[in-house]
Amino acid sequence: MTKKVFKFITVDNVEKEEAFLEEMANQGWFFSKYASLRYHFEQGEPAEYTYCIDYKEEAGDEEEYLALFEDAGWEHVYAYPILSGKWMYFRKAVKEGAPKEAIFTDDASMVVLWKTIRSRWTWFGGSAILMLIVVGIATLLASVYLIGSIFTFAVALFLIVLYGKMYIRITRKIKLRS
Repeated sequence: MTKKVFKFITVDNVEKEEAFLEEMANQGWFFSKYASLRYHFEQGEPAEYTYCIDYKEEAGDEEEYLALFEDAGWEHVYAYPILSGKWMYFRKAVKEGAPKEAIFTDDASMVVLWKTIRSRWTWFGGSAILMLIVVGIATLLASVYLIGSIFTFAVALFLIVLYGKMYIRITRKIKLRS
C-alpha cells in the first residue's frame, strides 16, 4: 500500500524534513520519492531509521559518491533533481543502543553544504522575484485591470518573505557552525 502526504518544508529546514521521514518510518511508512509537492511512502513493518539529506551538485561523479555512502552503510532512497544538482535522500537502520548517526560529522562540511544551498536558492529566488516584478509592471502598464498586477505583486511579496526567511535562517546556521 502507498500513501502520499503533502507537507511544505523549505530548504532551510532539512532537519525538520529528516525528522518527519523518521517519524513516518516509526509508523511503518517508508519514504520512496517526492513528486508533485507530495512525499510518497510505502507501507511496511514499523522500524527505526535515521534519514539524512544531502545536496549533490552535478559533477559527473555520482557513482563514486553513492558508493562512498553505501560503504558507510547508508541506503540511497531517492534523488530529487533541482537547480543543477540533486537532493539526495539516504537512510540507515538504527541499531539498538547505538547513537544516531549522521552523514555530516564535522562543522566544516555542514558550512559548505549550507553555503551551497544558500547560493543556489538565493539566485533562484531572486530571479523568480525579479521576473514577477517585471511581469507585474508590464501588466500594470498594458492593462486597465489592476487585479492581474496586484496578484503578481502579491506573489512576488510572498516569495520575498519566503526567500528572505530562508536566507536568514541558513546564514544563522552557517554562523553557528563557523
